[in-house]
Amino acid sequence: MMGLHNQTIKVFDIGIKAYTSAREIKVGEGPIVSLAKWNDVTVSAVKSGQITVWHSDETKEINALKSGEFLSRMRQDHQSPNMIATGGKENDLQLWDLNKPEEPIFKAKNIKPDMVQLRVPVWVSDMTFLKEPNCIALATRHCHVRMYDHKRQRRPVVNFEWEESPFTSITSVADKSQVVVGTAHGRMGCFDLRMNKPEHPVRIFKSFAGAVRDIVVHPHLPLVFSVALDRFLRVHHLETGKLIHKEYLKSRLNCVLVRDDFEEGDLLPTRGKPKRKWMERKMEMEEEMGYDSSEESCEKVRKIEDDEVW
Repeated sequence: MMGLHNQTIKVFDIGIKAYTSAREIKVGEGPIVSLAKWNDVTVSAVKSGQITVWHSDETKEINALKSGEFLSRMRQDHQSPNMIATGGKENDLQLWDLNKPEEPIFKAKNIKPDMVQLRVPVWVSDMTFLKEPNCIALATRHCHVRMYDHKRQRRPVVNFEWEESPFTSITSVADKSQVVVGTAHGRMGCFDLRMNKPEHPVRIFKSFAGAVRDIVVHPHLPLVFSVALDRFLRVHHLETGKLIHKEYLKSRLNCVLVRDDFEEGDLLPTRGKPKRKWMERKMEMEEEMGYDSSEESCEKVRKIEDDEVW
């Protein structure tokens, strides 16, 4: 299921490799920012703050933007699918129960003013539910990572900054108190929220050249999947931080989805083969041209190589 910029929801069947349904929601203003599925219910959220619960026979609408400028993200708790979290610009974290969508069950409270007594601006960019019950972590465009315990207090129990780059995405690590966050400047790091100094990254993942748009940690394998605006899909090893796979996908990427039954052997090798094919092609060119060590023959081969590269 995917949400398009023109407020259209499409369903793609992987088995038959075709779209099976499409629906225009026409709710509120702005593009779809998030989608969720709960039993036979579809939940959509648009930038203007309207969250719509689509039943087969009725529709319920939630206004998640009673204050603020716009909605940035909605996330679903996979352990309790009836729970969703929302947040945006000047719209702090809220938790909603789809069984009772009239009012949020939790509203976060902003942190205290800074050292010069100025209000800290709110701009939630992404959030993720943690394995600990009642705990949720979020990232902000103002370089904050926060963890909330919504049964304990309204202010965050953990709050820290990392570098001077807006956070764009955050995801949790299964069976650990760790999160992986990505920034708008192409940085991605793993943090342990239960450490004495959580602002120190456990490890940093490298090789980015654009803003990190989405991150997925595999639920069973130590693999981190990420996509960025430099049009690459990357797979890093969670424990070592080593880049395992890198694939150019031709378009600016926003989201990544990973199957639960994915195996590391499913990754296609990208290194080594292109070089062997190029060497074979070079040998064929030399045979066709009757290559020798003269300067004229070397110049002809060099010209053909440049033409093929470009």
